[in-house]
Amino acid sequence: MEQRIIGIDPGSESSGMVVIDGSNIVGAWNLVNSHQFYDKVTNFSIHNNLIVVIEDIKPYSLKLMPQVIDTCKFIGEAVYRLKTHSGLNVVMVDRYTVKRWVFDTFPDVCLPLIDARIEKKMYDACDVKTKEMIRINDKGMTKRKPSFVYVNDKIVMECMKYLYKIPLPPVGKGYKFGLQSHSFQALAVASCFIHNHPPSTLF
Repeated sequence: MEQRIIGIDPGSESSGMVVIDGSNIVGAWNLVNSHQFYDKVTNFSIHNNLIVVIEDIKPYSLKLMPQVIDTCKFIGEAVYRLKTHSGLNVVMVDRYTVKRWVFDTFPDVCLPLIDARIEKKMYDACDVKTKEMIRINDKGMTKRKPSFVYVNDKIVMECMKYLYKIPLPPVGKGYKFGLQSHSFQALAVASCFIHNHPPSTLF
């Protein structure tokens, strides 16, 4: 039997969820935490080779906003309920790992988008010493080298579209499988885990 991975990108009020069987996307949803989340996870939990992968929050340079605190509370509740009450195999993958994987795995997609992000904050200025025009940012720093720290939700989304060959939807329509915002991030979490844990090593 193919492995089933449920990827979850938790949020303060709603969370993204994606279900992957083998290498195929079954479906994706943005779910309200209070009354949709657990029902949807439970519906897709009847499977012999199931792993639930949840994106974890690590401190790093994260600002302690109310939404971050609420997200942390939800992660704790979700892990407890899914592991203890439902007996599911739950694995945590931090966002740092997902961003690094995206950057290392899809350079052709990432680098132009990251370079555009960096360039957007640059402007021309005259070097006091050489009198030559240089490019600096608002902190007076010259252009930085692209790295995974510049990977944001939009770049993750573009990489997932590339990986799964997901075309742009027709005007007025949504992406295949129901993918949108949070569920694209959930897809990245699940895909990162699958990439780092080949099926033969999981069970």
